[in-house]
Amino acid sequence: MRADEIDVTINLFRYYAKEAAEQTPSLGDEFDENSVIETIRTRNIHPEYIWLNAYEGTRPIGFVSACVTQAPWNKEIFYAHIELIYILESHRSMSAFKQMVENVEEWARTFNAQKITAGDIGVNPDRTRKVYEHLGFTNGCFMDKDLAYV
Repeated sequence: MRADEIDVTINLFRYYAKEAAEQTPSLGDEFDENSVIETIRTRNIHPEYIWLNAYEGTRPIGFVSACVTQAPWNKEIFYAHIELIYILESHRSMSAFKQMVENVEEWARTFNAQKITAGDIGVNPDRTRKVYEHLGFTNGCFMDKDLAYV
């Protein structure tokens, strides 16, 4: 990612957080621009992460972020995981999501990843699940729980 893309990417992330807050209101309150900048930089510097923007011409319209990890039982087995995917509502289509996922799959193959998983912490889980199923993902177990502190 070029330095001049960071501001636009932060704005895209704001849209993501705003939409996610519709499902999980605390995500809107927790948005921190400095953390977003650090996340984007980390995922562009370290090879086990990827951050890709989707474009319409020269205008970024979405992003996808993923990581690759080793299986804990065998250091020769790698898995990729899509953590975030977002496209502006005005540009959403199955072909746009498919292209973004295919780019992550291509990147994951450079690690010889055997499997790719996907999940999202906030944006409409039912819709997101349907998108991934349409793209060939099978339903698995991705659940969350808030931790209580006393």
